[in-house]
Amino acid sequence: MKKKNKIIILIFNLFLIGFIFYSINLFIKNKIDIFIPYIRNHYEIPIHDNLQFDIKNYETEKTTVKQLEFNANSFNKFCGEERTRFGENYSKNPIIVLGCSYAYGHGLKKEDTFSYKLSNITKRPIYNFSGCGGDALVSFDQIHNDDYKNINNTEYVIYIYMHDHINRYLLIERLYRNYENLFLDNEDNSLPNKIKKYIIKFPIFKLIMTYYKERKILKAPDILSPSNLENSSNFLKLIMKFLYKKIKINYPNAKFIIILYDQKIADMYNPVNIKFEWEMQKSKIWDELAQETNGDIIIVRTEDIVGFYFDKNYKLKEDISDWHPNAKVWTVFTPKFAKKYIN
Repeated sequence: MKKKNKIIILIFNLFLIGFIFYSINLFIKNKIDIFIPYIRNHYEIPIHDNLQFDIKNYETEKTTVKQLEFNANSFNKFCGEERTRFGENYSKNPIIVLGCSYAYGHGLKKEDTFSYKLSNITKRPIYNFSGCGGDALVSFDQIHNDDYKNINNTEYVIYIYMHDHINRYLLIERLYRNYENLFLDNEDNSLPNKIKKYIIKFPIFKLIMTYYKERKILKAPDILSPSNLENSSNFLKLIMKFLYKKIKINYPNAKFIIILYDQKIADMYNPVNIKFEWEMQKSKIWDELAQETNGDIIIVRTEDIVGFYFDKNYKLKEDISDWHPNAKVWTVFTPKFAKKYIN
């Protein structure tokens, strides 16, 4: 073969490889969610998926019926109502609420939710960016300052944390979307850090690095091993510091209040994984966050105020299982919380 033909073939092959590489990166960038189930189905990841039901192990006739009802009606009945703005006519500086279905008010009338009651008690506008199946990072990403009156004057950001949030933060799609902010230091100008910053510009490499970062966090073979608990606690602390930084950038005068909601563990949850999640709830990292920010992060434990700990009187009976707060929770908790923590 002539030298000229070899060069043409080489150029064509390089072009073809470049085109395939570019196409894969473009596809991953725009369709990342397609790859997540594939990764989770083909690689063993030692953590439950979001919501972590294990129906096969905890299935009964009663729970099966409730599961079917829950799947059919839950969104419209429990999570379908727009609940972003409360008390917009109040003149005091507003409050932002972040979290999941607890903060949203899953299964409750709007008037029975934490945000509604807190707005009435404090006479402040409240913007509730929580949503069912969410967490603080997802909630914060819902905020578009230009769309909400006076939100720039926010004085408090309240995050209601419940035990499953550690699993949600460990989902690959969450890690992928926040990789730069969580795992790269913008102030680090070392060569390795510069190389990483360049590499993650390519979605395919960023996805691979995200996968191995998750594996590193959960490297221990036993989910309850000290190594795993320590890694996961440190990761949760990293998430909270990142969120605190975002809050201070957007709302410099705001205090960040984290409510650790203590609850009875739902019967359908896997007890091994629940023990892991509960360790995160009891972790020393929460008090460390308060100390390291000189009290700018305020940690509130519900049982310290009203003794919710393992009390069935505060569970939503209509739910598939009994982990969601009922109306009584917020009727009892909110006034005491507001009196102690909101000026």
